[in-house]
Amino acid sequence: METTTTAAMVPRVDTHLAKFTQATTFVLSGLAFIFGQPALVVLAALLMLWGVIIPAYSPYKLFYQSVLIPLKLLRPRIVEDDPAPHRFAQGIGATFLIVASIVFYATSAVSVGWVLDLIVFVLAGLNFFVGFCAGCFVYYQLGRLGVLPRVRYEGGFHWRGV
Repeated sequence: METTTTAAMVPRVDTHLAKFTQATTFVLSGLAFIFGQPALVVLAALLMLWGVIIPAYSPYKLFYQSVLIPLKLLRPRIVEDDPAPHRFAQGIGATFLIVASIVFYATSAVSVGWVLDLIVFVLAGLNFFVGFCAGCFVYYQLGRLGVLPRVRYEGGFHWRGV
């Protein structure tokens, strides 16, 4: 694998933005379940999907950059990391919540929708509180199998902890 010496070419991730995204997803999916509000599942699904499709204009990122940073509630923490596994994980979460939303509004099997919502809740919480990104882990394993592209820098999966 070719190593890059130019700092501008090393992929980077703002871990505080990632934590904010995880916390928001955790809260929205948890509140949806507690209060039995499928509309919150739809909201979380749309926010996550938007962040996957147009990461530069993700509602999470825009709120983080225009409100949380100026108010000094959070500040950027940039680390060398490939953003692709994180987008993949967010895409999987969005997919689960989209399917849950369809189940809520198009079928009578609402318990299936809540199971999907709770899976996202647990995995977002695991990532936020423990620092283990299950979707990133799956991304790296699929990369090892040749199903997805390998990461763009040397390293691979690292459990960063909290």
